[in-house]
Amino acid sequence: MTVNWTVVSTLIELVGALVVVVSLWYVGRQIRQNTQAALASSRQGLLAADLGLISDYITHGIDPHLIGDDVALSALDERRFTWIVIKAIRIREFAWHQLQCGSLDEASWESYMAPVPGIFSTARAKKILDFYTGNPAFMEILRARAAQAFANEPSPPMAPAAG
Repeated sequence: MTVNWTVVSTLIELVGALVVVVSLWYVGRQIRQNTQAALASSRQGLLAADLGLISDYITHGIDPHLIGDDVALSALDERRFTWIVIKAIRIREFAWHQLQCGSLDEASWESYMAPVPGIFSTARAKKILDFYTGNPAFMEILRARAAQAFANEPSPPMAPAAG
């Protein structure tokens, strides 16, 4: 009995090709799982930061959505208000960076930006926005979203015409 080395060689090449295909499939699967884990970790970090911000609102009773310009704050509460708003900005700036590098999806980004008009609905908070210096591209986006708060304000009543 003679061995047909051509057949053996062909079979070995087929097995080798199959091993390569299976290996590539496995690597692709691992990359997808790692990508999903990185995205989940990014979302978890943003969620933890946002929950910390909400905790600050509760702990100090200072929520920029609810404190109007007419509310007098102590010097300490004014500083707290400032840094709570800056914390809110920083969380959203981090979310923007995550969006830019593909670690955050558009829907999650929009959910983090949804509160921005409410946060900056007062002149007090707007001053903080003017004080903060972050990434210029992000600041343009943030200012545009914050401008929605001022665009949605009701117009002051008109004075009766003299007559």
